[in-house]
Amino acid sequence: MRTIAEARRVTRSINEIGAGLAPSRPGAPLLLPLALHIVGIGGTAATGAALHAAALGVSVTGCDGHLSRETALLLEAAGVQVSDERDLTPVGRATLVAVSKAITSTQPDHPQLHAARAAGVPIVSLQQVIADAAASRGAPLLGVAGTHGKTTSTGWLLAALRASGRDLSAFVGGPLPAGQGSPAGSPIHLGAESGFIVEADEYGGNFDPYAADAALILNVDWDHPDIFADRAAVVATFVAWGAPVLGRGALVVNVADAGGAEAAAALEQHDQGSLIRYAVRAHGRAETVADVTADLELASTGTVQLNNLTLSERGARLAPALVELQGKALKIGLLGAHNAANALGVATLAATSGGTGAGIAAALAGYPGVGRRMEVRYDQNGITVLDDYGHHPTAIDATISTVRLRYPGRPLILAIEPLTYHRTAALLPALARSCAAADRVAVADIFAVRDMDLTITSAAKLAAAISALGTQAEAPGSVEVTADAIYAALPEGAVVLVMGGGRSTDLATRLAAALAAR
Repeated sequence: MRTIAEARRVTRSINEIGAGLAPSRPGAPLLLPLALHIVGIGGTAATGAALHAAALGVSVTGCDGHLSRETALLLEAAGVQVSDERDLTPVGRATLVAVSKAITSTQPDHPQLHAARAAGVPIVSLQQVIADAAASRGAPLLGVAGTHGKTTSTGWLLAALRASGRDLSAFVGGPLPAGQGSPAGSPIHLGAESGFIVEADEYGGNFDPYAADAALILNVDWDHPDIFADRAAVVATFVAWGAPVLGRGALVVNVADAGGAEAAAALEQHDQGSLIRYAVRAHGRAETVADVTADLELASTGTVQLNNLTLSERGARLAPALVELQGKALKIGLLGAHNAANALGVATLAATSGGTGAGIAAALAGYPGVGRRMEVRYDQNGITVLDDYGHHPTAIDATISTVRLRYPGRPLILAIEPLTYHRTAALLPALARSCAAADRVAVADIFAVRDMDLTITSAAKLAAAISALGTQAEAPGSVEVTADAIYAALPEGAVVLVMGGGRSTDLATRLAAALAAR
């Protein structure tokens, strides 16, 4: 990886990232009447904020220049009116404006925001709206945080509690399946009882408004180099968010993860008896001392199981439902060792928050996951196309490892759309090493968001770094051009793994459509 000094070339302060936003505060119930206008309403958090606010009786409008058809239909069904970004009329009618830091970080003088300031309308983060919606639903607020696996695990926690007879509302950073999403494909669930589950994102203080009553930290890794100069900065952010949780309820931390262990050690000084350390023990790895532990059983096909669940006195006291599961083999419905670690964290938090042993076990085995996590988009005639949101080296490593197990012996083509220029520049050597684990790599144009400088790196530089490690790599161009290039040279029996957080899903869609039509 690059040095700290090199990373700091792209690192900015939270004030720069969130320029013009009102300071974060703990969530408070939304007061009606309220006219909310959301700038950039097509993003997942923006859509979630809009849907939750609308469900609570708020009059919601929004604008976006690139709204997908699926999102447009979700918003229309909720009564949310969406206009073109050039139309400033809705801002004049609003009493509150919300926006993503993806916009404030690069366009602090966006015409919509400029109009709001001129009209004296307060501007808040999307996460503030979600926190206020959560407060409107009542306690408890359960937060799921971590550099990797948040979306999958937040949905998994929702599934575990619902299988236990609990029905809290939720915001998840991805499309929820039928039976969870309100409606299916939505990032929200509208529950029938008090309480809220939230995906708590660390970027730029996004999770600061979430004053969780109990929480889970899945892992702590260096990401978002535009806001964090190194992993120590990330650890400090998680500690600052997690410490107050310990005064309200359980904080579950994965100490088998190096960053998680550092965070747990720093949190000890704030512990009032409610810090729960957990760890999955993999074969051949040194045993980790924790309150909740289990042994990993990883099959050759990538399927996983947790065995020998063991609890300390604290673990049994704070997560009593896990006592019922001691000595039982816990089947995990999702593939990969990383999901086994996520599952144990989810089970532990659920067990502190009203989950039952039977409900937790059923959800661990039956949860289908959320969209764009090794999602099969095409699987015919010996060719498979998978769509995955991962874009960080750690996520790429875990996903490629799991795909290799799931589809042994087949050629693996990685189609990756790097997410942000600053991340690609700061993590270039690690990204190259991770991508080089595929048999062939196609690097699509970098997806720019929160980027101030588009000259610091390129898709071609990443492809060259991968090639230097001995793996064939090219940078064909846009996601459309990249899809066509892959299609034109597909070997027999290939598995195409499409990864990225921007428009890479369009690459998977285009490739799958071309294969289906031939």
